Amino acid sequence: MVNCDFCKRPETEIVAENDLALAFYDKYPVNEGHVLIIPRRHVESFFEATPEELAAVNELLFKVKDKLAAKLSPDGYNIGVNVGGAAGQTIFHLHVHIIPRYRGDVPDPRGGVRKIKQSLVPYLAEGRVNVEITYNKLVRDKIPEIIRQHGKTPVVRRAADQDELGQLLVAKLGEEVAEYHESGNQEELADILEVIRALSAVVHGITMSDVERIRTEKEEDRGGFKEGLVLEKVLDNEWTRP
Repeated sequence: MVNCDFCKRPETEIVAENDLALAFYDKYPVNEGHVLIIPRRHVESFFEATPEELAAVNELLFKVKDKLAAKLSPDGYNIGVNVGGAAGQTIFHLHVHIIPRYRGDVPDPRGGVRKIKQSLVPYLAEGRVNVEITYNKLVRDKIPEIIRQHGKTPVVRRAADQDELGQLLVAKLGEEVAEYHESGNQEELADILEVIRALSAVVHGITMSDVERIRTEKEEDRGGFKEGLVLEKVLDNEWTRP
């Protein structure tokens, strides 16, 4: 169709394609890695596509997911289709959104696609229900303002003293290590490093340069982990007379 933006060659990088469908990055992404999957034939709605076209779109959905997982390591995905103007469709060529989601990209992701409008029967965490979530944990300095930007009210306090702040940082370190253990996401490594930086200053009164010096000294003395050595057991070779 001449006047259809999606019938023209996409302006962004093509991620995957097959005989009946095409996947490319959204020009106006909601999150990094936001991809659109369309049938090559001009068809307005999901319900007007042929079974073969839907199968082709579904095939690319899995291929795109694998590529996004390898490239960006997202923590989740939203997958959706807008059908008709009342549902928000603005380009009337069927397109399926696959949107990578990352832990912390919104303060409270619960409900996912349900949040397109308020439920007829109030759902957990929607505006007509007074939901209070208790955390009692240390957060980064800008998190309260980010929560306010999303129309919610954070209740915060400052650590009473350096001792409490040190205890909170130790707990935060355990939290971040557990999250890295669960997700394997490289961003969690940055979070761990940020906590270590704060711990170094608050608890030990040293800088990250001091930490790096100590690390280098220990590496010189005891080595690093480059060899991938696994200590299975230690044998006591000293002979003892019966």
